[in-house]
Amino acid sequence: MELLHEIDPDLLQKAADIAINRYPNLRVRLRRGVFWNFLEKNDRPLRIQPETAWPCAPLDSRAEDGYFLRILYYRCTISVEMFHALTDGTGAMEFLKTVVYHYLTLVGKTIPDQGMILRGDDLPDRHEQEDSFTRYYRPEKRPQPKEPKAFLLEGTHFEPAGCNVLSGEMQAEKIHAAAKRRNVTITAYLTAALILSIRDSCMDFGYLAPRRPVTVSVPVNLRTLFPSRTMRNFFAVANVCVPLKEEMGFEEILEKVCTELSEKTSRSHLERQIMQNVRLERNLAVKFVPLFLKKMILREAFLLRGENCKTITISNLGRVRLPEEMAAETACASLTLYPTEKSPVNCGVCTLGDSLIMTFNRTIMESDLIRRFFRFVIEDAGTQVKIRTNNWGYPHETM
Repeated sequence: MELLHEIDPDLLQKAADIAINRYPNLRVRLRRGVFWNFLEKNDRPLRIQPETAWPCAPLDSRAEDGYFLRILYYRCTISVEMFHALTDGTGAMEFLKTVVYHYLTLVGKTIPDQGMILRGDDLPDRHEQEDSFTRYYRPEKRPQPKEPKAFLLEGTHFEPAGCNVLSGEMQAEKIHAAAKRRNVTITAYLTAALILSIRDSCMDFGYLAPRRPVTVSVPVNLRTLFPSRTMRNFFAVANVCVPLKEEMGFEEILEKVCTELSEKTSRSHLERQIMQNVRLERNLAVKFVPLFLKKMILREAFLLRGENCKTITISNLGRVRLPEEMAAETACASLTLYPTEKSPVNCGVCTLGDSLIMTFNRTIMESDLIRRFFRFVIEDAGTQVKIRTNNWGYPHETM
């Protein structure tokens, strides 16, 4: 979150000390067992840090007093970064809201929480620590259909290695109007624009449309279908798979995206994902495999069934709800999603007020699909786009 004034590190540290008390699932450290790693309470203080590296830089818990998260500040911005095993995007945003709320009150602002903030000076609610996967687990034998191999983005990796983070701040109402005009969601609209941009950027280099389908991984907040107040992980993934042809236009791509999203965000499909996750965790044969073998197996499964089955990820946190007095002190909010070895470009979307920010995080030099994406939404939605970048690898990059 970017505020309207420069951050005071001393007050931010006090805010962090208050906020972490509300989130026992974050105040943990890792212990290694013979068969499983497990998390236990971490009594060490959580130290804030100035942001000096690129967003989503590698996180070594030994350098973080055992924590798998960090609170960073840079000029007017407060950020939280964390390992995905602790929570999902919804939980991370709630924690950030708590930190910023207490920071602003320490600065001297009077802000009623209006039921929108989990205050750090309140006791944690037991429902916030619930394992909602177990709660909604229903055993069944129907397997999830196997995902096809996807088209993979390739490019020239930065030297030295790092992440180029490029954000486009758009007018939320213009994007909403463009989606509403077609009777689709903002996520579907942005996903289709992204797929079109990937196809066209391939053709710019003289290639045909990708032979393998372009598959966009869309994280789904399960709390919208399965009532839960948990601050632990409770999300699933909808892989939107679209085989492409050279002559396909945006409307045809959008239609296929909507069909895929409708099917893969249905309750029955998501229940099967919950069932698979919990069944694997409860499998006795898996439980008693030594940890070093388990790591090898899971790493291989991640590459074969996860990384090879997606082209890119777009995670839309949706609209951030803040008390009116807090929103008045906040310029914008954004989400940066880490890239991976086989998915070197990923996207995060976040909306606050009329500011919708789409952030591309990449480890490769090529930026053609990003340029095409923003040019498309400028022309189609009529929005202005304000570009920001950390310029990693490109000291003078322009759009």
